[in-house]
Amino acid sequence: MKFYKRLATVVLAIVTVITIAFFHTFVLAFPEHEVDAIASQTTVLIAPALQEGDAKARREWETGSGAIVARKGKSYYALTALSVVQTRGFYGVRTSDGKVHLVEHNEDNSSIYPLGREDGELRTRAKDLDLALVKFESEHDYPVAAVGDAEKLRNKDVLYVSGWPVPQNQAPRRERITQATSLNQIDSQPHSESGYSLAYNIQTRQGMDGGPVFSKDGLVVAIHGSDRSQEHGYCLEPKLSGNNSCGLPISRILNAIEAEDMRLSFDRGSVDPKLIARGLANKSTADVIPDVYKLFTFDLDAMLRNKPSLGCGSILLGDKCPRSSL
Repeated sequence: MKFYKRLATVVLAIVTVITIAFFHTFVLAFPEHEVDAIASQTTVLIAPALQEGDAKARREWETGSGAIVARKGKSYYALTALSVVQTRGFYGVRTSDGKVHLVEHNEDNSSIYPLGREDGELRTRAKDLDLALVKFESEHDYPVAAVGDAEKLRNKDVLYVSGWPVPQNQAPRRERITQATSLNQIDSQPHSESGYSLAYNIQTRQGMDGGPVFSKDGLVVAIHGSDRSQEHGYCLEPKLSGNNSCGLPISRILNAIEAEDMRLSFDRGSVDPKLIARGLANKSTADVIPDVYKLFTFDLDAMLRNKPSLGCGSILLGDKCPRSSL
């Protein structure tokens, strides 16, 4: 009798383990439209600020994407690719409510923090980590994306890349998209020139660089930084880069932020169901910009005259802050 009781206990324990594993494998996986809703609320469009009548700048204007990953009081922090924000001047961060938050990027006053090194004669290439952290200020309550662990990913796992692609005709209307893909490889040794180590079989479009890569449970596991071969080389070894896009794993990103003594806290828990509901309800406004050029055009000269002492994180707020201040 004791033997059968012990056997029943062992069987029950095995069934419990299998049930838990099944739960974590399947129940925590969101359907694609719910991951898209999460991405809708936490993905931002990042681009240089335009000035009235600057037609040439509009032709040469380059946009990128990013993800809000941290908050400290009224300060929000968005991750993006360093190559998106390397030019000095003013940038705008467009959030899911349609607002554009201006930030300054100059030598003596910047709210853009490179996590890699700017390389090349004109400092237009990223070395070590193609990554930057952009800080903007707002009284509004914006959702912050929860982060996961790329080390737990396995080949063929489903991934979702979110971003703001640029239309081929440079049309003013822009629409955020989420592209489903699958993981092809994780390199144990990141590419020395950029830090990329994730490869997934998808071809994204211009403008999606810097956007978040979500796992099937709605967590940011990487920042999308490069699409196949680039002008300055490959994001991984040439053969692999030729058939894949590349991402920078979140674990390496968080380590880089810690190394810079940026005391930020990150949400490592599960996704709040309210975030999904909010994303589903507001997609039509959050994911569409009727005229991106109009939205990002500002009278910067007037703003500079009216606010000669620029703010730390916005040209509309406060006094100048030290470069290292977060």
